[in-house]
Amino acid sequence: MNLIKTTLLLLLVACIQCTPAKQQFTVVPTFESCSVYIPGENSDECHIAYRVKGTKEWKNAFTPFYDKENREYRVSIVRLQEDTTYEVKATLFKEGKKWKELTAGFHTWSANPTIAETLPLSSFTRNSDGSLKIENLYGSPNGWIKITGDSPLRAGDEQEAALMIDHCKYLIFENLDVQGGRRHGIQTLEHAQDIRFINCEISKWGRKSEKQNINGHYLDKDGNEINNDGGFTLYKSKNIVVERCFIHDPNGYTNPWNSTIELGEYKGTPYTFSHPQGPNAVYIMESGGGCVLRYNDFIGSQTHRYNDPVEGWQNRAVEGGFAKDADIYGNVIAFGQDDAIELDGGQCNVRVYENRMEQTYCGISTAPNRKGPSYIFNNVIWNMGNSLGLTGNAIKNGGGDEFTVGTHYLFNNTIIHRAGGMVGVGYGNGDRRELFNAYTRNNIFCADMPVNNPIGKGRGYAIYDKHENELCDFDYDMIANLHETDGKGCILAVKGSETNGIYGPPAFTDIQKGILTLQPNDPGIGKGIPINNFMENYTGDAPHLGAFSPGASSLFPVRPIAIEADKYYIKMTTNSPAYVTLHVGDEAESAFTIRMSEDMESWLNVETEQTKIQPHSKIKLKLTAHEAPYTRNGMIFLRLTNGFSVPITVVAE
Repeated sequence: MNLIKTTLLLLLVACIQCTPAKQQFTVVPTFESCSVYIPGENSDECHIAYRVKGTKEWKNAFTPFYDKENREYRVSIVRLQEDTTYEVKATLFKEGKKWKELTAGFHTWSANPTIAETLPLSSFTRNSDGSLKIENLYGSPNGWIKITGDSPLRAGDEQEAALMIDHCKYLIFENLDVQGGRRHGIQTLEHAQDIRFINCEISKWGRKSEKQNINGHYLDKDGNEINNDGGFTLYKSKNIVVERCFIHDPNGYTNPWNSTIELGEYKGTPYTFSHPQGPNAVYIMESGGGCVLRYNDFIGSQTHRYNDPVEGWQNRAVEGGFAKDADIYGNVIAFGQDDAIELDGGQCNVRVYENRMEQTYCGISTAPNRKGPSYIFNNVIWNMGNSLGLTGNAIKNGGGDEFTVGTHYLFNNTIIHRAGGMVGVGYGNGDRRELFNAYTRNNIFCADMPVNNPIGKGRGYAIYDKHENELCDFDYDMIANLHETDGKGCILAVKGSETNGIYGPPAFTDIQKGILTLQPNDPGIGKGIPINNFMENYTGDAPHLGAFSPGASSLFPVRPIAIEADKYYIKMTTNSPAYVTLHVGDEAESAFTIRMSEDMESWLNVETEQTKIQPHSKIKLKLTAHEAPYTRNGMIFLRLTNGFSVPITVVAE
């Protein structure tokens, strides 16, 4: 009898443990955004509204994404104020009638938390090779610990990273200058949480490329393939902020997809379709959530290109890549052999906005979207190409029936990409591996290649959805192809797509100078549609298409500085000077430096008479190009003392 009772009790406990936990109305804020999760059982519609606490007006959020399998509504609220208390309200409907109302509150992150203690980096004991591991150091939410870079960190290759952090919370690292590390510059581990890196410089990390194998992949001195050596490598860490950092000049090389071997016994041997492998500016591995990358310069170079400047791990997993509750904004992301950003993985309330991406093979990879939703808005993707000048697609998708779950939303992006805009390139197996779920509004998709190009499916299309997925929703976008005489682009999508789309070429202020604001006669002026929370503030009767609002600064990526340049792209010739004038508005006085990658220093000279930013003034730069034994292609930065910068692309013919 006792045995029977014990067995029944164990079965009851097992049943309780296997019963899914009741879903909660959850809000997860960052600096300017908040992820919202609402239990959706027994309801068929959900409306979300939010307001600053203490104010009367409720604002409507965007329509939530509904996960049928998990019976959950999910949405991001964006464009919030830092360090501000908000209220959010979810109204659930059943059979067309209001059923339930839920409320919650949240407070956005502060960029200036209370500092309880400040420590110089030199006070920490370093390893024999100069590297440093910090662990068991804990601040608190009300008293962070700041560690300042009073001396450079120069590491050898005995340790995995120049700076490794684990079992730490509430730390701010500021003004670090880090070089070295066998694989990584800075690495955070699983038990690192609420760590911020502000205005740091990372270079010369990772393994050096000694030779190549028959596939074209670079090998280190021990014969190991070099891949995913990260300037920052974030492993299962939570609430990590990388802000205003300059990540440049890794030690290793990255192969393009197709080329000829340059090092080792196979030198001169051609190879084809070999996935790029090499270093990353940021390598994120199963994020614990809350990763924020903002206002950084993730810059490779013509000779030392990244694989993906920003790359994720575990593409096919819900925990993969940035996973959840992440923001990537205000960054320069450039010079890679594959994608600018790899979002592949969870993509659950992951937001990518106001970034400038160029000189990579593809723009953003979303293949696959394992959970969703992700939001890609107000970005500029242009001047693309790997080290050989070859391009894939701006937004590459896929996952098929096995891996495609979530939806990605694209609003007000400016995409100028020779090979095309948004394409299902495939992920996984099966006949429908190109399948993806996407929703687009107010974008400029501009290709410059004949459609149905034999070198690849979807080349030349603004949008290419091979399976004409009924879950995709495309409308109010500009569909352009500069290869066509009339400039009109082409889409392959479900019937009824782009009913309100504009077919024709954009009219930029001066694309030859990289000024991508729209002219008053642009066909996209006033042809967009309002989008709750994402596109609400506009002049005229309707929003404009693309990333720029009329009257906004021409500086891109978007940064909170009052400086504009008369050009952001310069094509120059040898020994023939070119000039850039920067116009300074109401900006505080600051020293500045002109920075560039190491290979540019051998062929580009930049002169200026000024040494400081002065409010309401001008700064003039003189650029002179010299000969070099490789393609002269790069980017210079006017970087302020606080880490904000103005990027200018330079090409010498």
